[in-house]
Amino acid sequence: MSTVASQLEAIQSMLAAGHRSIRLQRHSLLLWGITGGILCLGTEHVITPERFPEHLARAVAVLLFLGIALSGVAMADFWYTRHRIEKRDESMPFVQAQLTKVWWLLIGMGVLFTFATAFFGGGQMVFVIWLVLFGLGIYVHGLFSEQILEWAGVMMILLGIGALALQAPYTATQWLAASTFGLGMPLLATMLDRGASKSAWTRAGQSALWLAVVLTPAVSGYEWRESQRAPDAPSMALESFVQQGPPRGSVIVAIPAGTRIPLQVRIGGNIVRDDGDFTVPLTLAHPIDVVVVDGKTNGTFRVADGPWKRRSNSLWIRDVQLRATLEPSTGPAASMSMILTVGN
Repeated sequence: MSTVASQLEAIQSMLAAGHRSIRLQRHSLLLWGITGGILCLGTEHVITPERFPEHLARAVAVLLFLGIALSGVAMADFWYTRHRIEKRDESMPFVQAQLTKVWWLLIGMGVLFTFATAFFGGGQMVFVIWLVLFGLGIYVHGLFSEQILEWAGVMMILLGIGALALQAPYTATQWLAASTFGLGMPLLATMLDRGASKSAWTRAGQSALWLAVVLTPAVSGYEWRESQRAPDAPSMALESFVQQGPPRGSVIVAIPAGTRIPLQVRIGGNIVRDDGDFTVPLTLAHPIDVVVVDGKTNGTFRVADGPWKRRSNSLWIRDVQLRATLEPSTGPAASMSMILTVGN
């Protein structure tokens, strides 16, 4: 009976190997993973408002920067993969060539989505979308390749969806994506086992190890990044700041709750005429501390002694609703409502 069972297991292994005939090369995971991690953390230091003050120019710069960098990785991966296959006197399978096109399509969708957020919003989801797209690509490869890739792809998708569902801060999703790409994908390259069939317990153990390696640096990096935001500057009340004028150097200005802040709004478009700025008064519900450097805010603030945040990636505008009415008594009228919140 043991001989028969061994023969059946051998036959099942051969069938599985035949069904999973595609091999995702280890160098592909290394190239895409390391590049993805570097881009997650480095793009904001290359494409800055100081270098590209115009909104459109900054968006185009991001598009070109990501497009050129990822196209270079795609070409390097393709040519080196083909070189390795030809060196073994083999030919690239048809399915693998089609999967490569799917992978390129997903990368292109990520680049275009990142570009589109500059005009249509949704920038808080950029790194979540990249996690889901990379996870989807790895999962699709795993369907025709190795079982561990399916597990890793699903975990990447769940990490992205979980971060979105928990409303993780923008910086937290940035570090999560950087760790998943820069550490998780190279680690995944060492876990490739040439399509061997493993038990669910073995795969669960590998997945737990992979998650630990990915999440630990992501949490540590995020906490370190947040600790660097705490400014070392004296505090002063808003009244003193207004009366004495802005001092030289850095100072933390405490703005109490109830302070009315004028919000300048400008609306234009193809159906309304741009009549310049008009002011909408806002009243603070909580006290905030704002960092001022040489008389100008640097974008760092905190709410009610909470953690320090950056204005560029912590303010959320959601639930925007625009209504229009037309009645004989009032004529045409329009109203708009929105919710302005500070991310966790």
